[in-house]
Amino acid sequence: MPSPIAHAVSGHAITKLWDPKLSGKRYTNRILLILYSVFISIAADFDFLPQLLVSGADFHRGITHSLAFAVVFSFTMASIFSYWTKCQYRKILVITLVLYSSHLILDFFTEGGSGIPLFWPLINGPFKSSFSIFPGVHHSKGLFDLSHLTFVSFELAYSCLIMLGISLFKSLNQSINQRFISQSNEPVNCYSFLISAIVEMKNVFKS
Repeated sequence: MPSPIAHAVSGHAITKLWDPKLSGKRYTNRILLILYSVFISIAADFDFLPQLLVSGADFHRGITHSLAFAVVFSFTMASIFSYWTKCQYRKILVITLVLYSSHLILDFFTEGGSGIPLFWPLINGPFKSSFSIFPGVHHSKGLFDLSHLTFVSFELAYSCLIMLGISLFKSLNQSINQRFISQSNEPVNCYSFLISAIVEMKNVFKS
């Protein structure tokens, strides 16, 4: 499975790209939103905690890795976070559900293991992709086995690419705003610009 680092980086990227206004200056604590996105992205793996109390039990990749749990958990956490921070509940709910689901998606495309109970309680059996994106981790080989180099290298490369993508997106968004802000009184984001560009291209071909 991907490490908490990969899950956290993915969650941070989603929050940054989903809605820039969500983490804008109108919310007094931007750090809180970052911490929230990281927590939600790795929350599914907290199912290992009961194993510390019950010896021999294996709860990992259990019901916390299901869509049903994702929905219940997202409604609960979004209610708490939006009440505490005064953020718009609907936006927080959507981003929470997307963040939690990103964890399931990454685990679904991970090599090794039996899969995750994606459709619990309707279907109790595990599901996994027929092809893998993330290399698996062989815990039985010990912490310092050389086979872990593949996993560590992939995770570092993945995290660097994600952070580079965020940086490029922010630079592109600022560049577009600086270019087109003289034509309107409101900033233009990348999504609006791309949609406008696609519409214009369709009009050109139609004519």
